[in-house]
Amino acid sequence: MPIEATPPAAVARTTATFLLLALAAGCSPSSADSEGGQPTAADTASSAAAPPLVRVEPVELREVRRLIETTGYLESEHRVTILPEVGGRVVEVLIDEGDRVEKGQVLAKLDDREARSALRQAEVQLADRKVRLELMEVEKSSTVRRIEQARIERDKAKAQHQRNQEIDSGLIAAKELEDGLFALQTAEEALQVAQLDAKKAELEISAAANAIDELEARVDSENLRVAQHEIRAPFEGVIEERMIRGGETISAATELFAIIDDENLVCYLRRPQRELAMIRTAREVAFTTDAVPGRRFHATIDVISPVINAETGSFRLRVRVSKEDDDAELLRPGMFVRAEIVTEEQREALMVPKAAILNEGTRAVVFAVRDGVATRVVLKPGLEERDHVENLDRGESGLGPDDVVVVSGQAGLRDNTAVEIAPE
Repeated sequence: MPIEATPPAAVARTTATFLLLALAAGCSPSSADSEGGQPTAADTASSAAAPPLVRVEPVELREVRRLIETTGYLESEHRVTILPEVGGRVVEVLIDEGDRVEKGQVLAKLDDREARSALRQAEVQLADRKVRLELMEVEKSSTVRRIEQARIERDKAKAQHQRNQEIDSGLIAAKELEDGLFALQTAEEALQVAQLDAKKAELEISAAANAIDELEARVDSENLRVAQHEIRAPFEGVIEERMIRGGETISAATELFAIIDDENLVCYLRRPQRELAMIRTAREVAFTTDAVPGRRFHATIDVISPVINAETGSFRLRVRVSKEDDDAELLRPGMFVRAEIVTEEQREALMVPKAAILNEGTRAVVFAVRDGVATRVVLKPGLEERDHVENLDRGESGLGPDDVVVVSGQAGLRDNTAVEIAPE
């Protein structure tokens, strides 16, 4: 069969149709990529212009006090282990652990029969010496009278001898003169003997008085020895521990009781030497203990150690617990306490969240958001708390009480960068 030729007009229409289909196929991938694939240049430029998203918190202008937080244990200011002054057998124990005792109260008794016997012997000897002294004083009185009598006799003999000498030698016999002289000499000798007897009596009385003083001292010593057989409390307090039961024989080195003063409580705290200057001006201390929940107690700094421990670089301070607080009588030695030492009185401070602070070498900086722009501010730190730091610079270059600071998203921020604050 003969083949019919295609008209030229039909060929032209077919070619145009294929060109349109090809153009449509070429444009479709590009459009798909822009919708679900790689971003276009216009999209990238739009994304770079968006400000970074940050979270902010306000600074706080409030009253603060500088505190040092530490821990320790309550202790009794006085704790004594009682030992006997003499040995012996324990015949009676009068108190038990936990008992409150007064100063000088008898806690236990030792067998004191031997000591009392020695005391009685000394007392008898003392009484005997005192009787002897009385007899010597009577003897001394008689010697005084004998001296007076001998002096009278001597004076009479002397007067007679002088009269004999005044008589004319022809009128008086020589023997009478000799007898008068002899009588005078005898009277003077009798006076001297009486005076010597008196001196002897004085010496004997002095010796007897010394012997009495010695015996009185011995009686005092024996009384003390008897008293040492009674174990007494050295101060008012509570018996912490009793080491004897009664009936045993003890020596002077045996521990009998441990007594504590439960009313005068102290706490020893150790702090690093960098805090010494602050604590020197501190006076108020407050503390809590789990043993008395819900209560806050107070104390005062009593002693600050004058030396620093070379090994630890720390010093020790002693605080004295106040007796004026409610429920202070519930405190006991050995309780664990959490203490706060107030080193600076209450004052107004501008506090910045620690989460906002960036460290740049030795400086600390924050970004304050003002009118949508993050401004870099260098901090001048002061008082530090657990979650905040004081900023001492409240001038034009610092922070004000109305500022907010970036606490999240500040990494990589530059000064005077526009930011968007995330909603809370």
